[in-house]
Amino acid sequence: MSNSSSKSLPDSVKSFLFKRGITEKTSMLVGVSGGVDSMVLLNVLFEMAYTISVGHVNFNLRGDESDEDALFVREWCKQRNIPFYILNKITKTLESELRINTQTAARKIRYNWWDRLAIKHKFENICTAHHLDDSIETMLINQFRGSGIKGLRGIPQNRGIYLRPLLECTKADIEDYAKTYEVPFRMDSSNLKDDYQRNRIRHHLIPLLKELYPGLHSSMSKTISRVNTEWETFDVSYNTWVSTNIISVHGGIKIKSQEGTNAFILRWLELKGFPWLLASDYIQAPGHDTGINLEHEAQRLSRTDFGFFLEDITSPTLFRIEKPGRYVYEEFELAIEPVPNDQDINFDDPWTEYVHPSALNWPLLVRNVAPGDVFQPFGMDGKRKKMQDFMVDLKLEMYQKRKLLILENQEHIMWVIGHRLDERSRISKEDQQVFRIQFRSKRATKKPQKR
Repeated sequence: MSNSSSKSLPDSVKSFLFKRGITEKTSMLVGVSGGVDSMVLLNVLFEMAYTISVGHVNFNLRGDESDEDALFVREWCKQRNIPFYILNKITKTLESELRINTQTAARKIRYNWWDRLAIKHKFENICTAHHLDDSIETMLINQFRGSGIKGLRGIPQNRGIYLRPLLECTKADIEDYAKTYEVPFRMDSSNLKDDYQRNRIRHHLIPLLKELYPGLHSSMSKTISRVNTEWETFDVSYNTWVSTNIISVHGGIKIKSQEGTNAFILRWLELKGFPWLLASDYIQAPGHDTGINLEHEAQRLSRTDFGFFLEDITSPTLFRIEKPGRYVYEEFELAIEPVPNDQDINFDDPWTEYVHPSALNWPLLVRNVAPGDVFQPFGMDGKRKKMQDFMVDLKLEMYQKRKLLILENQEHIMWVIGHRLDERSRISKEDQQVFRIQFRSKRATKKPQKR
């Protein structure tokens, strides 16, 4: 309603709330700073007899001015018997602890507290006084930051229990209403400064845009509405894609990729913490070398035949075994124990092997495959084979190769765990006693092949 008069502002608010099923009996918390925007919203809701309470945060950023804001809102509510809640918080403390800017710290404090109030007092909705100018500023800020569709939506009209009844109103509408109906409010001196990016855009860029495009509010309102409509369609398609193409497995997450789904993959990775541009360069790089990984913070993304695989970066496995027994490590359980050779030995379980006692040259090691590793695969008459070639034969993906473990003694590899015994560890019918080794992994690799 960017071109509306102040008299129609209450009608806009009432229409907004009606469309969302809000009645006079709906219990709502209104976030009120004391400024003109929130005081106009509060006044309109009060005059229309909605069931409201007020939540005010004193951020203690402007000394006595902050305290006077709190007193002003408290007294306004007291005179009208409106329940009033206040939170006093030293914003600079949180800013320092989390290493975030003042505005982000204040937002965290504000929304976290409102959420707690809603739970404690059973508020069905929380109303904030964001308006069309705020939404346009947000859209511009996100655009300058390189945002995608979601960031170009501006401020959403509702998010969960949060509602923005003034979002179709301009700042001028609000100020006209305040003047016409003599709504008292407090001036925040920090809004007059250019300390924050939003203020600089508000004070300098927006006036220039209004000069260049007299119908700025109307055109930007239409653009925001269109972007939101297109986003809703994209979001539904994205969630459908996620449900069938993001698969959690032991040790990581499979990301299936098809032609035309890069936007979905990039959004999903961004939600996982990968910067969009970094992930985009990797996913869309020419050549698609499966040997190149993308590592960011504690996560690793690698290419696969089906698309991509995401895993946490973990330390290499190196576990020392001094004697027979049962052992539990971060990612597996291992048991080594002597058994008679006359029992019914089952060779069909790829996670269980039987080795000759002479192969147990203590201590043993369980470790990852290293460059240059070779062994003598069982059934190849003592011929040597490079582990790299063996993994190629198994058709393992890169992430599966990293997770593959071997058991070795002081002289050679004894067992490529789950895949192939070394010829030098084999048992014979003449052996009266052998050692059974059982391995149980908490992280699955490619399903082992029976030897």
